[in-house]
Amino acid sequence: MKSLIFKKKNLIAFAMAAVVAVSGFGVYQSQAAEKINEKEQCTITVKVPDSCTLDDKPDDSSIVNGISLYDGTLEVDFYKLADIELNGEIGISLADVDLSDLSRSDVTAKDIKAAANKAYEVVKDSAPNYKVEINPSKETSKKVNDDEGVDRGIYLYVVKDFQNKQYQYSFDKYIVMVPYSTTISQGTKVDEHGNIVDVEESSDDWVYDTEIALKCKATEIYGKLKITKELKTYNESLGTTPFVFEVEAFYGEEDNKEIVYSNVFSMDFEKPGEQYIEVEKIPANSKVIVKEVYSGASYTIEGDVEKTTEIKENETAEVKFTNDYNDQTDVGAISIENHFNENGYVDSNINPNSTTTENVETEN
Repeated sequence: MKSLIFKKKNLIAFAMAAVVAVSGFGVYQSQAAEKINEKEQCTITVKVPDSCTLDDKPDDSSIVNGISLYDGTLEVDFYKLADIELNGEIGISLADVDLSDLSRSDVTAKDIKAAANKAYEVVKDSAPNYKVEINPSKETSKKVNDDEGVDRGIYLYVVKDFQNKQYQYSFDKYIVMVPYSTTISQGTKVDEHGNIVDVEESSDDWVYDTEIALKCKATEIYGKLKITKELKTYNESLGTTPFVFEVEAFYGEEDNKEIVYSNVFSMDFEKPGEQYIEVEKIPANSKVIVKEVYSGASYTIEGDVEKTTEIKENETAEVKFTNDYNDQTDVGAISIENHFNENGYVDSNINPNSTTTENVETEN
């Protein structure tokens, strides 16, 4: 495949598409006075953003410190797509990735994003040339390949999606050029927020230390909770029996506990059997405590009054409570023995206020 030449007007589209102002594409020989210094070490530094845009929200909606609160591993993979010649031309494409669309004079940001996605489909099953792992809660930036640097070239970089608390963080796939010049990138750079800004003075000198500020999108993620109540036996003469449940979802423990959901639900029983309530939109990855706070004076719970479970994205967690009517109910100093038919009802032919009881046959 022949070498590709990228015109200066295409570089703005690259920068805007990738939101990597310090990465530019173009032919240095048409812009600069000297060639690339092959003895100069090239580096790429990945910078962690301090905010993320919220998906399905207004453009100005964002989560401050969204990623920086993630105490885990953020992985960024780099795949080399082409070499860069000393005269600034893009060399032969590697890994059978077609970059020819990027050499058109009318290339757009949409074209470059499409090229990045197509390139990923070609290289996704191969090992990346470089990989950097960052803990956002402890590091704000990190060099790729430490102090050994990277080879000159055009790179596709891919950030792996991850979940943290109630958010799913996702990243577009982008392309970066190493080295670059601010003249080629039309006198722009990236700031600490990942935004493209102007530089006071552009230069046709090659810049060998490339920085990329990741731009992320956060999507709120939820799960469901199903509360099932089984009532084994029911005293019809006492009327409707309510059962009340308190639901609390939270992250962390003790001093670090953060409550993210709290509500109360009830079920009314007029016969023995099962009922359930489905609670929607509880933040994913949270721990939930469900407590039966009221079960009526004449019904006893079997087992614990409090159940704990975890909420997963797009899944339904379940807890179950079972209650039964008291075999002995005290009315003053009078003890009453209850009789049940096969359907679980207290026999209505027996007066619950009577001081004596007798077995009564009922038709089922």
